[in-house]
Amino acid sequence: MNRCLVGVSGGIDSLFAALVLKDLKFDVLAVHIHLHSKKNLDERVVNFLNEHGIKFYYADYTSEFQRYVVNDFIDEYSRGYTPNPCVVCNKEVKLPVLFKEAKRMNIDYIATGHYASMDKEGFLTRHRSKKDQSYFLACVDRNVLAHTIFPLQDFTKEQIKQSIYMNIKESTDLCFVKNNYRELLKEYLGERKGRIVKNNKVVGYHTGFYNYTIGQRKGIKVGNGPHYVTAIDAKCNIVYADEESKLYTNEFYLDNLNLFVDKRVFNDIILRCAVRYNTTLKSCKLCVENKKVELMEKERAVTPGQIAVFYDKEDRVVACGKVGYGFC
Repeated sequence: MNRCLVGVSGGIDSLFAALVLKDLKFDVLAVHIHLHSKKNLDERVVNFLNEHGIKFYYADYTSEFQRYVVNDFIDEYSRGYTPNPCVVCNKEVKLPVLFKEAKRMNIDYIATGHYASMDKEGFLTRHRSKKDQSYFLACVDRNVLAHTIFPLQDFTKEQIKQSIYMNIKESTDLCFVKNNYRELLKEYLGERKGRIVKNNKVVGYHTGFYNYTIGQRKGIKVGNGPHYVTAIDAKCNIVYADEESKLYTNEFYLDNLNLFVDKRVFNDIILRCAVRYNTTLKSCKLCVENKKVELMEKERAVTPGQIAVFYDKEDRVVACGKVGYGFC
């Protein structure tokens, strides 16, 4: 009997994943990984696992989470970027930790409650539902994904809710933030008063460039009509603003690029790109040599620090990279 270690977050998705594996005759062990706090599982979740004969334990990786996720979150904002901590967590902590724990116990497979798929050739693939979370997993090490099972690949959120009647609060993107993430940034970065600039003219002032992200309208009170953040210069402590039309672009560059197929494949194919989670995929070409992305139609507010994920026509993840401000 194959053994599988399931990461149980406390929500119904990971519980359902464990049940699916039990039905598939896996020997299932569950682990709840402490990341940003050491709060134990809801008693209802513990009872559910016990009722289904699934043994579980706790593992403390709060220091790793602070180092790789929280510190990175603060550092990225300090450089004028807008990071995606969930992508970083999956890449640096959550799945690597599951893999590490499994290896420690000589368990062959790990599993999570993500909505994604792996095809027969070992490619991470988009989920068939609107809940698709392949974006958040795109940067995970391929050796780890090779040992990962996604039991929810054939299920929708609605089906899972009908199977597990448990009103449990779902995890959030900024799980480590108590109230407002700007309060966290201010605590670490302090108040940094600076200029808001439009067309090379100072048109206002801000109390911290890290309070802004590309495309933001709130807090930009400049002249007549609405204005939006179009760029952030962290070194000079400047927030640039302009009309909404200036937010649209048909090209951008990547700070780094991870390829999951031979680079020659990208010479002649049209890909589809997600420049943020839960956005409409846009057709594009990817130039590997200079890490440039050319979109077939303009996209609004392509934001440095976010992850760009590239899919082929079979919905397989073939590349990913961090959106940058230009050449590096």
